[in-house]
Amino acid sequence: MGFDAKRSARIAAMQETARPVWETTGDTDALQQFLKDNGCHGVEAVFVTMHLLNCDLAEAQQAFFNAPCRYSERRFHNHVMDLLTEAADTDG
Repeated sequence: MGFDAKRSARIAAMQETARPVWETTGDTDALQQFLKDNGCHGVEAVFVTMHLLNCDLAEAQQAFFNAPCRYSERRFHNHVMDLLTEAADTDG
């Protein structure tokens, strides 16, 4: 996935800032808390996670959405998915 130069730079910078947290703890919840505390959210947090864990997008999203500190993001995501499902059901 391509990002504009500013977003790519933010992701790369946060990846290096968060690397010691990941290497020290090996804990995805601690990583997500660090990212959240440092203003890294949404797509950027998922991509930082993907790069640090050296994993695919699905695994990074799972780490993001399963972290306790990401409860509100998970709730929003689930609500949007429910609305999309309802919309698809009424179209068919």
